[in-house]
Parts: sequence; C-alpha cells; structure tokens
Amino acid sequence: MHYLISGLAKSGTTRLFTQVEDALKARGESPRTYFEPWEDSVLAAITAEPGVSLTKILIGQVAAANPQLPAFDRHVLIYRDPRDQFLSTLLYLFYDFQEKGDGEAFARAYAALEKKVADPEGVSALELYDEVAKLAGRPGRVVFSRLHEVQRAFVETLAPFELSYEALIDGVATGELGAYLGLTLGNDVTVSSDYARVSRSKSYGEWKHWLTASDQEWVNAHWGQHLRDLGYSLEPVQEKPVISERTSLEYVSQFRPGAA
Repeated sequence: MHYLISGLAKSGTTRLFTQVEDALKARGESPRTYFEPWEDSVLAAITAEPGVSLTKILIGQVAAANPQLPAFDRHVLIYRDPRDQFLSTLLYLFYDFQEKGDGEAFARAYAALEKKVADPEGVSALELYDEVAKLAGRPGRVVFSRLHEVQRAFVETLAPFELSYEALIDGVATGELGAYLGLTLGNDVTVSSDYARVSRSKSYGEWKHWLTASDQEWVNAHWGQHLRDLGYSLEPVQEKPVISERTSLEYVSQFRPGAA
C-alpha cells in the first residue's frame, strides 16, 4: 500500500505525515518514508517497490499532471485557510537566510517584522511579505494566486481525499480520514526533530491579528473566490490585534544565521 500526502507548503502536511506514520507503526508496519521528493524517477520508484510507503509532496514542486501520482493507493490533500497559510509562509521565509548564511538580510527582515509586531494595525502584512521575500530572493505575494490555481488542479485532476488543516487540528476528521486510509489515527502528534523547525503555532485564525483593513481588502479581491471555494468566509480582521511574539519573533529567531 502506497500512501500519498499532498498540500501547499505550510498547510499542515508535516503534521499529517507524522500522524499517518505513527498510525502505520502502531499497526506494526515499517513504512518506507519519503519527505518532499519531486523527481519523476523517485516518485516512480516509490510505487514500483512492493510493501508499504508513505510519501509527502508539496503542491507547486510536483504538478497535478505528473503521471506517477495516480499510482499511489491512497492520496490525501490537506488544505488550509489561505490567509493562515500565507502568514506561516511569510515567517518560514526567514529559514532562507539561515540556509544562505545571510546575516545582513536576516537582520533587515527581522527589523521589519519587529515593526509589524509592535504596530499590527499600522504595518501591512502584505507589504511585509513582499519585503522579506525580496530580501530572500523569492517572489512576492503574487505567487499565492498561482499556487491556489495549482492546488485546484490537484483536486480536479486527481480527486484526492480532501482534508482541512482546521479539521485535523480539532480532531474532527480523524474517523473519516482513518476509514479512508484504513488506519486508526491518534490526535497526539510529536513532529520529529528533523522537521521541528516547520512546526509553529499548531492553531488557526491567527491571520485576523496580522492583516490590516487594506490587506483584507486586497485579499478578498484577489483570493476571495478561492477562499469561498474552500469553504472559508470573508470575515473581518481583529478589532484590537495583538501579535504573539512567541509565534513570530521567537519563532524566526531559530533561523538566525549561526543559531544553534
């Protein structure tokens, strides 16, 4: 049996990967695990080999039209409120500075984040993303619209089992998901130390404290249909926003170049 988990970056794929792996091991299996492969040859080799495997891929790295994907026996696509996914991606951009050893760019991005944390209503989260992305050599906010289309293509082309990140966190989808996978899933998950840097808030709805009124106007205009298609409402931002330092400044501090 070959299990496949797909999703956009920062949509809960690592948590789900860990949860399914734990369930397989609890059943006495020793699954071969693959974390974010993207090469056709590797994906083909996974399903060609007998036994049990668990693979996690990122939408955007692997296309929906990839001919290897239909060969997987079970495919779960996890999605998340695009506003929270955007926020988590923004903060994970800081990992790029550690990877490149670019302390100067990290310091500039960190200073920009400090201003946002100090004044949630006065600093645009969208502009902050564009600034940090530019320092990291990545595309700005426009990349999300493309990724939303790619995620939709996965659903339309591959018809996976669809799971929301919010349902996973709340534990309300465990039974239905377990029935599809043929596994007994637990709710207590400890992400491996190999992937600990990925885990941040383990919650949802944080975007309400980050988006300004003008940010939300832009998001609703450009991502509104995608939000509605996924079942999310265009609700208002927090009236008196407070950004947690633990899930922002303290989280990105682990990515400071030279940090242990």
